[in-house]
Amino acid sequence: MNANRGMYIEELVNRTNSYYYDRNIAIIEKRYLPIKIIKNLSPNTIVGKLLAKSYVDYCGVFKSQHIEFETKQTNESNFNLNLIKEHQLRHLINAMNHGAKSFLIVYFNAIDKIYLIKTSDIINWIKVNKSKTIKFEYIKDNCQEIDISYPGIIDYLKFL
Repeated sequence: MNANRGMYIEELVNRTNSYYYDRNIAIIEKRYLPIKIIKNLSPNTIVGKLLAKSYVDYCGVFKSQHIEFETKQTNESNFNLNLIKEHQLRHLINAMNHGAKSFLIVYFNAIDKIYLIKTSDIINWIKVNKSKTIKFEYIKDNCQEIDISYPGIIDYLKFL
């Protein structure tokens, strides 16, 4: 089960990014883990070594603006910030501090809703609430719900 964690939202984002690219709207790319292949066990199986911590899932450019974001999926109704690795949150904050648009796209599996949560909203939540769990009410009231449109596109750029 853990192997497919986050795959639904990543598939939607990948499809959306292809849509954006094909229509010359934005260039947003998926970052992959830096892995050194040590040994091929079979045509479909390798042994590898992680060369470095990855930053966030996606980066790109939209209307001359740099973008950095991470995708997450949760079965909970609230969003636990422990789902974001410390170095990823630090990277989102640094990107924001350097003028980039940085955010999370979170799929709430239990209620079948997707939200864009800006890094600034995460920082505000932590400062005010001193909690690592963002309540869904805060997300609903302060963040942007992203609808899925045909053919499986989530137009998140309209919120930037």
